[in-house]
Amino acid sequence: MEVSQDILLPVLLAAIVANTVLLLLVVYAGRMSRTRNVTPATTRSALQGSLMSSSFVDESARSSWMSDGAANGGAADTAGANGSRDGDPGDARDVAALAAAALAQADARPATVVHVEPQDEPAPEPEPVEPSAGRDALTGLLDQAAFARLIAAEDRRVHRYHRPATVVIFELGGLDRLVDRLGADAADRVVPALADSMRRLARDVDVVARLAPGRFGILLPETDEVAAINYVERVRRACELWLESGAIALTLAVGWAGTDGEPTLMDAQRLATERMYVELRRDARKASEG
Repeated sequence: MEVSQDILLPVLLAAIVANTVLLLLVVYAGRMSRTRNVTPATTRSALQGSLMSSSFVDESARSSWMSDGAANGGAADTAGANGSRDGDPGDARDVAALAAAALAQADARPATVVHVEPQDEPAPEPEPVEPSAGRDALTGLLDQAAFARLIAAEDRRVHRYHRPATVVIFELGGLDRLVDRLGADAADRVVPALADSMRRLARDVDVVARLAPGRFGILLPETDEVAAINYVERVRRACELWLESGAIALTLAVGWAGTDGEPTLMDAQRLATERMYVELRRDARKASEG
């Protein structure tokens, strides 16, 4: 049976078209199958492989948000993704599309806001008070107002660092009798001599002040009550002999109290004053009985 050329040509064209359509269907079905089998891990590994393969990214410097499990799993998955990409250009396009989709999904997620609590600023250092803020005209010592300012400044330091400090209060007993019998000039000679002894026996860091006509206050920084006894006894030995040798016997009553932050240094000054009054009354009683 002879087939004419007019019949054979259309049959060949129809066969070619059918084979082409069948080939396209097979390729499309294969790609759809690979797309459905892509898991989230594969997507993540493909994304990491795409990012890590860039020439300007160092693989050792991975992002801080990548967990250890994701990093380890991602390395294995990335190797598989790279292998499939090298074998099939179509797979590379699929991986690139999946990476772009994952990046778009990550950009759509709300950014995590990290709240950083403000750190407490350190407390400012107490402002120093100049010793020349106020002077007693007779003795050259600090006056009561300047002494109070220094006590307040030292109290802030003691409260912050819990370092010891002691306040000593001296009272010259019998000064009123001396003024009544010998006049104010006699008192003006005794008070500066007593002030000079207190200042001479004190350290450079100690503060000596005249608080009243016969009362003196001494601030001893970095000194507890036990150590303050040494200063008190030195002043007693230096002054009592010449105080008792005059025409009018004078006594020196003393009280002291210390703190390391609790109670305040002002409370310590009040306690030292109360203890001074106790000794002053005891000396007055002895004088009246003798």
